[in-house]
Amino acid sequence: MTPWGSHVLSFASLDSTSRYLWRQAEAGAPLGTVVVADEQLSGRGRRGRQWHSPAGLNLYFSVLLRPSVKLEKVPQFALVAVAALWQALRTECSGLTIKWPNDLFCRGLKLAGILSEMKPGAGSAEFVIIGIGLNVNAGIIDFPLELREQVTSLSCECQKTFVLGLLLESVLKELAVFTEIFYSEGLGGSICDLINHNFYLAERDIVIQSGAQSIPCRAHSIDDSGGLVATVADGSKVSFNAGEAQLVK
Repeated sequence: MTPWGSHVLSFASLDSTSRYLWRQAEAGAPLGTVVVADEQLSGRGRRGRQWHSPAGLNLYFSVLLRPSVKLEKVPQFALVAVAALWQALRTECSGLTIKWPNDLFCRGLKLAGILSEMKPGAGSAEFVIIGIGLNVNAGIIDFPLELREQVTSLSCECQKTFVLGLLLESVLKELAVFTEIFYSEGLGGSICDLINHNFYLAERDIVIQSGAQSIPCRAHSIDDSGGLVATVADGSKVSFNAGEAQLVK
């Protein structure tokens, strides 16, 4: 059972845990339903990218939420989830940082990614699906050559093998706690503080990719709405609520 009292649906292989859970949500699956797969054949990241999902090594799972929050707040669930993931892993792995808008890093390498999707309803979301890919027991050779200098795993960082089921239980527990905090106080307060104390982009030069625009700026922090606060070329501070941040090399 999940912390919400629903079931974990486990599969050896799926095209995508989020796609499967979307179909279940439309059919009436309850709050807190979790879908986990040993491998994904078409795992997805942001902007239609594929999430590399080798069998039996990592955690690939999606969680169904049915929140009563305004539509404009739904994108903040990705940051809520990455903060919960940080909290769940903080004693297992040192040096964890959060990269806006949806990634967990370790030593500057990508450890996990989060994709949140929603089906809009009348004034609020009918449901939200949070998909999480966490690199756990994969070795560097398990990743495609083009990713090996960009990613890491818990096993690579901690020099040990993790029990995937226990790790999933820990992450789900923290996700339940953090979503309740989000419902009661919003992203501001304790969640925003956690992110900003462990913010990968803080005071670094970046380029925001937003549609066809590339905007150079200096990143500072996350604000209460989940926006990235940065100083742009004219010296003014701007909050970016969408886009992708890339470090200037």
